[in-house]
Amino acid sequence: MGAFDYDLPGGADGRGDDAMHDELIGKQFGPDGRYLIRRHLGSGGSGHVYEAYEERKDRSVAVKFLSEGTDDAEVIRRFKLEGQKFSAIRHPNIVRVYGMGRAAGMLYIASEFVDGENLWDFFRARGRLEIGEALQIIDTVAGALEVAHDLGVIHRDLKPENVMIDREGVVKVLDFGIAKDLNASVALTIKGAYLGTAGYSAPEQIRGQEIDARADIFSLGVMLYELVTGEPPFKGRRTTDVLENTVKADPVNPTRFNEEVSSPVAKLIARMIAKKKRARMASCAEVRSEIAAVQAALGAGATQEDKKGIISFLKDVFDPDWAREG
Repeated sequence: MGAFDYDLPGGADGRGDDAMHDELIGKQFGPDGRYLIRRHLGSGGSGHVYEAYEERKDRSVAVKFLSEGTDDAEVIRRFKLEGQKFSAIRHPNIVRVYGMGRAAGMLYIASEFVDGENLWDFFRARGRLEIGEALQIIDTVAGALEVAHDLGVIHRDLKPENVMIDREGVVKVLDFGIAKDLNASVALTIKGAYLGTAGYSAPEQIRGQEIDARADIFSLGVMLYELVTGEPPFKGRRTTDVLENTVKADPVNPTRFNEEVSSPVAKLIARMIAKKKRARMASCAEVRSEIAAVQAALGAGATQEDKKGIISFLKDVFDPDWAREG
């Protein structure tokens, strides 16, 4: 990764967010000043994102400056190590990390720029998706996660906002947990810190327990539920309510929202969002295998069951009280 610290001409330290956004536009940073900041794209809990231009590669680059700058040597050491790991991931459906460093007292991540919209905006504009379309998107994301998991990388913050669809219809997974992790230095040193997004995080993640690929599978299952029903499976007036319901409450039968959610689809979702991780698929390869089986069943017309048959099937898959609703 070369030298780590770079200056932003004019400096942005100690300025408010709005002033910083304006001041960074047109500035160059990175090794040999390779990144030229063009515009501010948006802000989130883990930082501020800009579009930059890398002249030597003639390409646009997305640059995320993490919200908290730090001089903590341990955090910087971890940041470098994590950067090497994330830069090693190569998959057409994963946004590639080009480099990482520190400029103007802030840690940054430079990655592939995706010209498109995130899955949340795509979903909101169109409403719930057709079952086949939703399954295909989830299968594509699972394929990308499988590669990351094989390299020991868990996303930890999978949600529709972190899945992009570019103008050619290519699905891209971005913003792996590195940004959230490294934005909260305490989380690097204190075991049991919760990092994730309420409504998508697995119960074990909420509890601060050790997580593995099955936490991402849970998040993926929540996304599938949401895409085919138009509703999140775990709700609440406050964030704490959502977290508590994720850990303790059973979701509403998806057929209540969409009668086209047949038993194989419901069974797939049920396994993916099982509260006990041992009840979920062990890997994204297994998720993809089950999605393929469901797609085959849908294609063969094997899912044309009446409502009584669906509810009877769901009674064995979900909590009996849940399955008897309606």
